[in-house]
Amino acid sequence: MVSCAHQSGKFVRVPAGSTPLDVAKNYGINSESGLVVQDGWVFIPMKKGIMQFIRSQYDEKTQEYLNLGKFAWPVPAHHEVSSSFGHRWGRKHDGIDITANVGDQILAAEEGEVIYSGNKIGGYGNITIIQHSDGFYTVYAHAKKNYKERGEKVKKGELIALVGMTGRTTGPHLHFEIRRNSESLDPRHFLSYKQND
Repeated sequence: MVSCAHQSGKFVRVPAGSTPLDVAKNYGINSESGLVVQDGWVFIPMKKGIMQFIRSQYDEKTQEYLNLGKFAWPVPAHHEVSSSFGHRWGRKHDGIDITANVGDQILAAEEGEVIYSGNKIGGYGNITIIQHSDGFYTVYAHAKKNYKERGEKVKKGELIALVGMTGRTTGPHLHFEIRRNSESLDPRHFLSYKQND
């Protein structure tokens, strides 16, 4: 099964004499469970994933968009989902993984503005994030190549990237997310094409 192999978060250096419990307290984590110090570093999971900087708000506007098909299927050449939204391997998977071939086109699911295009968000490889109306965002990760830069306006169905396997992944696919502010939502409820999985 092709899927993402990452968890959102960051590595921090552990001060001399500190324990994983000390680090957990410093970062507001309830316990040190799962925190492993390796060569003086520890991985801190982020509660909100890649969009932790945006306020969470799950409200009636989200309900309004459910099952309306507002967003277009982002990989027209392939329709198989290899990993669904929800809990997987003991943690939450914030999107769906769409199996595809390296070089397949990735299209914008809705018109909007690119607010991030790069490869500095740990584990996601080349990633594009688009801001849409009503507080919605779409996320396109593990691309071979991004075509759009931050600040560019895109139209629904416009080519924005090519499928790849950059970042932590077990094979070529598109990791695709739909978010309302910082809240990750199951993309299957918002896509106009009802895919196979």
